[in-house]
Amino acid sequence: MAVKRVTKYQLLKDAKHLKILFLTIFLLAFMGCKKEVVEVSVDAFAQLNTEVKQTQNTYNIQFTLQEYAYKEVGVRLGTSKDMLHKNLNLTLQIANLIGSNKYGAFFNSLKVNEVYYYQIYVKDSASAKEVYSDVFSFTTNP
Repeated sequence: MAVKRVTKYQLLKDAKHLKILFLTIFLLAFMGCKKEVVEVSVDAFAQLNTEVKQTQNTYNIQFTLQEYAYKEVGVRLGTSKDMLHKNLNLTLQIANLIGSNKYGAFFNSLKVNEVYYYQIYVKDSASAKEVYSDVFSFTTNP
């Protein structure tokens, strides 16, 4: 039976190869555990179905948004489209969740027989973005 002699140099060389092997395995495992970022595009205003309901002197603007975890949902109200575009003298009202993806914002003490323009806005919970819907209008009762 032949006994193979291993020199100190050969042991160091083998240990170096093992270190490289373990380092490679560690790096591959670490790189394979990256968290994948998935961005979801949501059109909040795809099916708004807006309606304005009036009870005595209170106007309730109701609408439906696409399902998403919004940071804030609200309505901007003014007496002209120009006010909305310039962001001047607007009444801002945070909307309340009143049903499955259905929201409502209440406005009191509006002038009678006046045309009001409104826009729905949402604030994204994942970023600082604020997005506005088209402009809608309604006329208060005399």
